[in-house]
Amino acid sequence: MNVSDENAYSGLITILRSKIVKAVPHSIMRAYLISLLVFLSILAGCSTSPKTAIDSIQIVAENGAHQNTATAIDIVFVYDSGSIALLPTTAGAWFEKKNALISGLANDIDFVSLQVPPGSIVNVALPKRHKDAIAVYSFSNYIDTAGQSAANLTSIKKITIRLMPNHVVYSGS
Repeated sequence: MNVSDENAYSGLITILRSKIVKAVPHSIMRAYLISLLVFLSILAGCSTSPKTAIDSIQIVAENGAHQNTATAIDIVFVYDSGSIALLPTTAGAWFEKKNALISGLANDIDFVSLQVPPGSIVNVALPKRHKDAIAVYSFSNYIDTAGQSAANLTSIKKITIRLMPNHVVYSGS
């Protein structure tokens, strides 16, 4: 490209810019920019993790639950999305690695540990910051492997965990 071609090209760009700017009224440009900012704000808001819906957790241990012995149950509240991937997917693995996980995840989780005897009803005391949790899991440590459950409770508002003789039933609204 020679100098005269560059000047012609530059002149064409200047003409097009002036035509586009003149063709779009300032009020439309302003509306476009505001719409763009609103869209970007919404998009940024979507990238935050949703919070838990939990208001209450009740544990009902039926007579004869867990072969008539107390059941160890841990409810884990997670506050950091990176920590979710570190949690085990089975109750056996949770109880096996529990101490290391609690030490390693420190402020990223809260947990409530309970021993629930058969024939009892327990209203679980939730951690102060439970509404900030992005995930909540329950781990029950049964003798029978069918009762060694891990459940995601995050989206349930009022949870009932029913301890049966050989398994656990989760319900809620």
